Amino acid sequence: MSAATSLLVRFVHVVGMSLVFGGAAFAWALFSDARSEGTAGSDPTPLAATYEWVFWATMGAMVVTGVGNLGALGPPGPSGRWGTLLTAKLLVVTAFVLGSFVRTLVVLRLRRDHPAGAGRSLLAKSYGATAAALLVLVALAEVLAHG
Repeated sequence: MSAATSLLVRFVHVVGMSLVFGGAAFAWALFSDARSEGTAGSDPTPLAATYEWVFWATMGAMVVTGVGNLGALGPPGPSGRWGTLLTAKLLVVTAFVLGSFVRTLVVLRLRRDHPAGAGRSLLAKSYGATAAALLVLVALAEVLAHG
């Protein structure tokens, strides 16, 4: 992979993480804001549904660019400190993606079956957990990139 391609792959990966984390933090703030609860037109569930579409498209790009980053570094083995950290990160990513499926299903079901504002506390916790898990992934990525 050329240096320019490698830089582009890493750029897309970092921008994707910024978008996913920023969106989760924003959704968490919207659902946690007690001032807007019960206010007409303040139901953030449609915005959350839009975030879910953006989230999954971005996660697809992140998986592709993550594989591209690994390809640029060569096939790592599970032995050694770096390989152990990579294995831990991949396990956390797998758990994160599975948890995100659940969060997406909750958002879509609430939007379809319940009145505006229903499940606000559950969604605040879901997006807070999403943002926290992403911070753990960023920390693991930082350690992998810089030792």
